[in-house]
Amino acid sequence: MSVRSLQHYRVQVEEQLKMELAEVTQHLLQAEQSCARLTDDQSQQEARYREETSRGLTIEQLLQWQSHFEAQAAAMEQARRTMAHWQTQWDEVRVRVVAASQDRRTLDRLIARYREAAQSEERRREQSATDESAHHRYIGQGDMP
Repeated sequence: MSVRSLQHYRVQVEEQLKMELAEVTQHLLQAEQSCARLTDDQSQQEARYREETSRGLTIEQLLQWQSHFEAQAAAMEQARRTMAHWQTQWDEVRVRVVAASQDRRTLDRLIARYREAAQSEERRREQSATDESAHHRYIGQGDMP
């Protein structure tokens, strides 16, 4: 595999991982928003519950509220698990993006060093050829009377 092919591959891997990170970020943000909505809803429901209990509740109403709060707690727990899942995914993909980025930068520096070494060698050869040519001209001038 040529260095250029390897460089192209590394860029593609990094870009693919960045796209995956963006997708996971979206899922994480949605999970956070879901948790926030559930928290807001829970606060509103608790306020309604306090308001209704201040007026008095029947056993039936109390059981309905209890069932409602249990369902709400289960939904919140599921939302937290979902958010934790996407946070873990985000952390893992981010580590892979950082590693891919470092690999690509290392390869870029290596290519730059090879290019610089090749250019230095080319300049050295050109200088050597110029020196050789000047030496031959100088020797050629010395032979003339």
